Amino acid sequence: MSPLHSVSQMNLPSPRLIDPFAVRSLRWGILGPGAIAESWAHTVLANTGQRISAIASHTPGRAEAFASRFSVPVALTRYEELVARDDVDAVYIANQPNDHAAVALLALEAGKPVLVEKPFTKNVEEAERVFARGRELGLLVMEAMWTRYLPQMDVARQLLEQGVLGEPQLLLASFCEDNRSVARMWHKAHGSPLWDMGIYPIALSQMFLGEPETIVAHGTVLDNGVDAESTTELGYANGARAVFTVSGIASAPLHASLSGEEGVLEFGDPFIFPTSVGLAPKGIGEAMTWWTDESGVTRHQGLAYQVTAFADYLGRGLLESPLQSHADSLACLRVSAEITRQIGADPY
Repeated sequence: MSPLHSVSQMNLPSPRLIDPFAVRSLRWGILGPGAIAESWAHTVLANTGQRISAIASHTPGRAEAFASRFSVPVALTRYEELVARDDVDAVYIANQPNDHAAVALLALEAGKPVLVEKPFTKNVEEAERVFARGRELGLLVMEAMWTRYLPQMDVARQLLEQGVLGEPQLLLASFCEDNRSVARMWHKAHGSPLWDMGIYPIALSQMFLGEPETIVAHGTVLDNGVDAESTTELGYANGARAVFTVSGIASAPLHASLSGEEGVLEFGDPFIFPTSVGLAPKGIGEAMTWWTDESGVTRHQGLAYQVTAFADYLGRGLLESPLQSHADSLACLRVSAEITRQIGADPY
């Protein structure tokens, strides 16, 4: 009998979290005060010891409004001014993905380490240039794939490290949300549902299964080339599979599960937020033992974990994240690009 059949008596491990007030309090500059930057600023100021010293936007009045809302002392209209400031220790890049590479390079050339929103860039070649320049200059470059830093993901990592789940076999996930009213989702420069939403199940698959050997995808593409829906199956050298559906026009539970030779992991819905993770033996009706996040950090407040990790990595002199290396980011971009090619989309 599998040891997992006594899972109801076992305690799941606690997440290994970094104390947000034990790391250096960086002075951040923000480039691109959009919706994600607002969520980022809210949680950073509420849940970490980090500070925001400057904000810049090319849109007149936007930086000033953001600065007023979050008590940021400096609002600018030129990115060049922000990255040149002595009171900026690190730069958070949250403008359109179409411009991520150019802006990241601008900050790096000014000597600033960067946290770049996902998708990191619009293609692999741009990402390789940014990563290479960061290494040349000895500066930390990190993609803001915040789900990797959530507490439940570390619980899952520990279970895999301990071999409790056995060899991973099948990952299932969905990120389906009716975003037809969200204008930015359908702008080519933004990247489309696949690149904005689909990057989460792609990164989850990469985190647990690595880079696939085969990719089979089909989907629906709008007249402007932006994808609306897609379903993808990834195949791996050991026979494992990942299957996920992404939709910007239909809503469904944001589920994710990972089945191994010995048991099943299930993530709380929605899996992209701080929620929970459960473990059960394989078999219909087997009891699931849960670890549930009771920290009070909910929804997009979970963005704080990646910022604390960034400050920790910077203090340790790292040039990339141990939880999402440059190679990991490139692997996710390759999968995104191949899905895009197969379904005939042109999101950029």
